[in-house]
Amino acid sequence: MEIYTGFIMNYLEERATNINPQKDFKELLKSDKKLRVKLGVDPTAPDVTLGWYAILRMLRKFQDYGHTAVLILGEFTAQVGDPSGKSETRKVIDESEIDDNSKGVLPIIKNILNKDNLEIVSNKDWLSKLSIQEMMSLASKTTLAQMMEREDFSKRFKDNNPISLLEFFYPLYQGYDSVAVKADIEIGGNDQLWNLMLGREIQKSYEMKPQVAMTFPLLVGTDGSKKMSQSLDNYISITDKPENIFGKIMSIPDKIMWEYFIMLTDLELSEIQSFKNDVENNSKNPFEYKKILGNLIVTELFDSKTADQANLSFENITINKNMPEDMPEVALEQNVEVHLPNFLTQNKLSKSNSEARRLITAGSVKIDDEKILSVDINSDLIIDKVLQVGKRKFLRINKK
Repeated sequence: MEIYTGFIMNYLEERATNINPQKDFKELLKSDKKLRVKLGVDPTAPDVTLGWYAILRMLRKFQDYGHTAVLILGEFTAQVGDPSGKSETRKVIDESEIDDNSKGVLPIIKNILNKDNLEIVSNKDWLSKLSIQEMMSLASKTTLAQMMEREDFSKRFKDNNPISLLEFFYPLYQGYDSVAVKADIEIGGNDQLWNLMLGREIQKSYEMKPQVAMTFPLLVGTDGSKKMSQSLDNYISITDKPENIFGKIMSIPDKIMWEYFIMLTDLELSEIQSFKNDVENNSKNPFEYKKILGNLIVTELFDSKTADQANLSFENITINKNMPEDMPEVALEQNVEVHLPNFLTQNKLSKSNSEARRLITAGSVKIDDEKILSVDINSDLIIDKVLQVGKRKFLRINKK
């Protein structure tokens, strides 16, 4: 495969917040070398969000330009927990849960990336085998003062929030990953810059040419304020139904859609800026551009026909308040008590019983457009009716 350089790499350069050092990056592009581009992801959840997908797209772009994508599954580092941007120590995840999460995300990731120039490895293959002497050597590569220069650590220290010694090892492990895979470039979110730069220093200490650190903006979640995260429940899953992905994109605050355009589409930045100017000048409704965004993302994840159908479904259900023609169905016995939180969770209308209770309390659960505020209900009151959760989830309830 031809290795592209120069202007074709503009897509990545324009979208990157940091390329450090820029001089080394330019030299790599001129070298005609097939670069090894590293991205590490910790399988802390079993799904892939649009936030993850945005960074995976950038890794795929390097593949498109002829380079090798090295995807590191952080099955070892996930047990430590990345402290980047965190205000408290992360809960330690059980190894069996990490294994389950890996099995969930791996097929999704393989579908996103080009298999012809892809290496997928797990860092437990080398980090779990480090001897005490090797761990001591790795720990000597940095100082406590350097660690405390990190904004997240220094803030936690000033606020008297505890910092586990184990957390100091996370950036060291991440840096050692770059040694293990011989990374030329490492990419990540903006919150990863400190870790990526430490990786350069660790590579130097092992007499390797240091990697280029390249970071990109973090997508804000559907709440419009915090980084997209499964733990915060402000995420859009790329494995969701197309109409749900489209609907959730339509629900994001107007101010954050421009970053979505930049990170999740192939539009020129000048065209995106033109869209933004139209909205700021009140010459176009942001709703229209959000529809373009939803269509582009669903088309990339599925196809253009599916995107058109998702758009029609959104207009039919959300705008025109019509029910979908096709919806899942379930049958219930007559005159039995139904515990709604459990019923919603079992039928995949909520992620958990606690989330179901919150939805009921918020008035987001309806039967034939009438709000249900009780957690327990007799089946006779819901049989032969349609249960609705939020704007886009429906369930037809029949008599058994």
